[in-house]
Amino acid sequence: MTRSDDQTDLLAIPPLQRTLVQAVVACFEPRVEVLAAVVVGSLAKGKVDRVSDVDVLFMVEPGFHRDGQPCIDRFLAGREVFHCWQGAHGNEGYYWRYIFYDFTSIEIHLIDVNAEFPLARPYLPLFDKTSCIRALEVDGPAPSHWDFPAYMAEGGGLVWELFDCLKWAERGQRGLVRHHLRKLLAEMDKDPNIGDRA
Repeated sequence: MTRSDDQTDLLAIPPLQRTLVQAVVACFEPRVEVLAAVVVGSLAKGKVDRVSDVDVLFMVEPGFHRDGQPCIDRFLAGREVFHCWQGAHGNEGYYWRYIFYDFTSIEIHLIDVNAEFPLARPYLPLFDKTSCIRALEVDGPAPSHWDFPAYMAEGGGLVWELFDCLKWAERGQRGLVRHHLRKLLAEMDKDPNIGDRA
């Protein structure tokens, strides 16, 4: 098994987020079907504050993404969940997004190792049992919040998106909040399940 050579990177993550990273890795790494894991997003970029979410991507044997719930359940033991948004990356992956009552949050992605899933730098390797991480690397910058789609999963991610807007507002990123809310409202107007309320 190949681990990150620079474990000081993990130590640089604030304690609340580091606890989540270590806990979710402890639940998934022992499974032989789980081949590698990386942290992406703001933690990998070193732009972290109290409410930054944790983004962990696990590369798994094909099909194992459908069998990850027991590991998720172990990770959640003893944690109070405010919101969960779960979905699929096509036929090759699942994701779980959790907001907890202490204002921490995490995205857990299980992606089949043979999927075409681009991995842009920077990222923080956590472990790599089969040296598969480098094969996923692509050129170019990582996705930006400015480019994120709005009203994802036909509204299934609405709470998560509003939580993101709340975090951005707290950081003074008002332009980003306005930009995303405009996209969000435009997409919500297309939803036939939303009617006028008296």
